[in-house]
Amino acid sequence: MIAPVILPLTGAHPLPHVHPTAAVDPRAELAHDVRVGPGCVIDGPVKIGPGTTLIGHVYIQGRVTLGSHNKIYPFVCIGFEPQHRCYDGSPTAVVIGDHNTLRESVTIHRATKTDQPTTLGHDNYLMTNTHVGHDATLADHCTLASGALVGGHTLIEDHVFLGGNAAIHQFCQVGRQSFVGGLSAVTKDVPPYVIVHDVQGVIGVIGVNLVGLRRSNTPRAAIDALKTAFKTLYLSGHTNPVAADLIEQQIPNAGPGAPLLTEMVRFIRANTRGLCAHAVNRTRSKTNQ
Repeated sequence: MIAPVILPLTGAHPLPHVHPTAAVDPRAELAHDVRVGPGCVIDGPVKIGPGTTLIGHVYIQGRVTLGSHNKIYPFVCIGFEPQHRCYDGSPTAVVIGDHNTLRESVTIHRATKTDQPTTLGHDNYLMTNTHVGHDATLADHCTLASGALVGGHTLIEDHVFLGGNAAIHQFCQVGRQSFVGGLSAVTKDVPPYVIVHDVQGVIGVIGVNLVGLRRSNTPRAAIDALKTAFKTLYLSGHTNPVAADLIEQQIPNAGPGAPLLTEMVRFIRANTRGLCAHAVNRTRSKTNQ
């Protein structure tokens, strides 16, 4: 439970773990064991849960909620106004869950509308200089390597890995346990359980995320079912709706892979932006032009 604590903006603080050089807004609510390091600024009705550490020179502004046991490294900025020309100054928010690590110079901007905050779930690891834009949702157990950019209104599902300097276009969705390689610019939705990478200058899907699936102890039979579904979606020449129907027909015989195929079918059918194309097929098409 977070109890309201009144803290002066300068001078000595009643909480033993707040550095005397930190500036904390009287409206802030800090759990009793929150550690606020030197040079930090907490500006606004910020709520911070137990066990969270702000190492130093962290700037949190506005309506921001941080859960428990987060570790925030220097020069992280959370809750500043969205980088959006149409933002009207509304009191929008950022909500961050538990056990997240935000490394140096991460930026997370608040939403453009009051009905839905920019959101991070639990146990995410954001490396240096990563950015989460306004109205974005980052689910649980995701890793963003240094310089990765998540555009506004995007959805990043559980266990996604974004490589260094990867960029996700506004309004895109990246499906569960997919892998986006470094320097990849993604402008279409990425289905779950696949790899997106650069092949001879063409960025697209190249296969199933076998390494990620094996590391999560996915049964071999489930991986085999996903391989078959991948061929149906990307290598058989079917339209996405037809591929979804055919993958759905595979579910009764997929054994432990049935939930994964169900997730893939759900993603395909819910898609409105179009799916990331197959990189090798796009490369061949480009070469033949």
